[in-house]
Amino acid sequence: MAIFINRPKNNWHEYLNFSQDTNMNQVNIEMNKRLSFLGINDKTLQHISDAAEIISPYLTEIVDTFYETITSYEELQQLIHEHSTVERLKQTMMTYLEQFLRAEINHDYIKSRQMIGKVHSNIHLTSQHFTAAYQLIVQMMTTIIMEKMYHRSEKMMQMVLAIQKLAAFDVQLIVEVYTQATVKQFLFGISDLLNYTTQLDTSRELINSMNKQKEETYSVTAATEEMTASIQEVAHHAVTVSEGTDDAVQSAVRSKRVINESLEGIQQVGKVYEQVVNRVSKLDQEIEHTKNVVHVVREIAEQTNLLALNASIEAARAGEHGRGFAVVASEVRKLSEHTKEQITQITSNMESLLEVSHAVNQEIKETEKMVNQSVVGAKTAGDELEKIVEAIQGISHEISQIAAMSEEQTAAIQEITDRNTVISELSDKSQTIASETAKTILDLSKKMEANRRSFFNKNIEFEHKDIIESAITDHLLWKWRIYNMLIGIEDLKAEQVGSHEACNLGRWYYGDLPEQIKSKPAYKALETPHIAVHNCARKAAECYVRGDVLEAQQAFERLQDASQEVVTLLKQLKEQV
Repeated sequence: MAIFINRPKNNWHEYLNFSQDTNMNQVNIEMNKRLSFLGINDKTLQHISDAAEIISPYLTEIVDTFYETITSYEELQQLIHEHSTVERLKQTMMTYLEQFLRAEINHDYIKSRQMIGKVHSNIHLTSQHFTAAYQLIVQMMTTIIMEKMYHRSEKMMQMVLAIQKLAAFDVQLIVEVYTQATVKQFLFGISDLLNYTTQLDTSRELINSMNKQKEETYSVTAATEEMTASIQEVAHHAVTVSEGTDDAVQSAVRSKRVINESLEGIQQVGKVYEQVVNRVSKLDQEIEHTKNVVHVVREIAEQTNLLALNASIEAARAGEHGRGFAVVASEVRKLSEHTKEQITQITSNMESLLEVSHAVNQEIKETEKMVNQSVVGAKTAGDELEKIVEAIQGISHEISQIAAMSEEQTAAIQEITDRNTVISELSDKSQTIASETAKTILDLSKKMEANRRSFFNKNIEFEHKDIIESAITDHLLWKWRIYNMLIGIEDLKAEQVGSHEACNLGRWYYGDLPEQIKSKPAYKALETPHIAVHNCARKAAECYVRGDVLEAQQAFERLQDASQEVVTLLKQLKEQV
């Protein structure tokens, strides 16, 4: 079928409009420039309005055909299922086409196209799918125009070009916002990673923990060495005591043997003393018998003396005849007197002997009693000594056990020392790994920051919310650099800490901002903590460079407080603009 029945009157280039006479009051200067570059003016929009009369009856068919086509692709069908429904999207597409065909370019028109770009970016619709799908819409509209207007080729060319121009403007708006939104997603995704990374304050704790662990292993090593020395000393004393107790046991055994021998001797003495007591008792009996005999002799002597006296008396009576008898009687009486004297002396001696015998007998009995007590005491001492021997032998055994256990403990302590040495070596490795990990995280954050910075060099329009979000990340990064400086992996000088006016946040804060932002309480409260952050960062860097780590740490803690306040105010301001 011939498309053109009548040949167009104009050459192809005459249908193109390169004039810069676009001046639509309802859009800004930048949008007028874009429209002018695409050759869109009031005539173009009038051609769109004329085309609308032809296309409008087919809108439902266009929308149905469009979604029938794209849902035949599994990935697009899955995307629709995850984020919306076909019926809902058909209504949205119908609204879009109606607005397109009205050809009224104003603020709402532009915003609606920009919103499409944001939505497509959020649902991660690829550019190739969007371009193909949008071209399908353009193709269907232009095909309808060519089918219905083929007999009026000049008017058809004007309508087709107008549709293509306005479609190109829509694509430009959609793709621009899509690109910016996608780039911002990457940008703020990196910013979120950086924000999270800057909150990884475990590196310092890990390094400090490794240092403390290393110190503890040294302390444990010293303690185990002291313990080993103590155990060895205990073992030495235990061996010495054990040897001493062995000697004591031998001495006690010998003492027990001596005591047993002494006990036998004392028991023998007791028997001898018993015999002596018996003999002394017999002596007493003999003395008593002798005493009785002496008593009889005394009586005889007294009787003899009495007879001699009578004989003398009778001899005196006899006179001369009794003189010889008187002599005999006199001698007898003398003998009797002498016998009596001797008997008296004997009696006295016998009594003295008896007293001595009694005294000896008493002393022997006392001695026997003492001997018996000594025997009992010696026997008790022997029993107690035997218990002492048993106790000393038990002590000797226990001390031998202590000595053996001390050797085992020494071996155990040595094993602990060996393992502690391994732990110390592992701590050294862990400390190195911790430092390297912290350095790796820092290097990674720098690479992410460099990547993030590269997005700012692109032709992307940032809103105030975007700038505030970026300022939060910038702020946390400075705190992160000071943090890594304090753990010794970041080289930072005080002069590298810029002023609060020269940083990104400062340039935005003191820049040409609308009154609706400057009037916010969060904006007004932001300046003081922001200045404090820069002052504390500079102070921390100065103190660290001159070796005053404690003062640098204190300055960093003040920086953290001020930084937290800045971030909180920025988040509040972001919600308010």
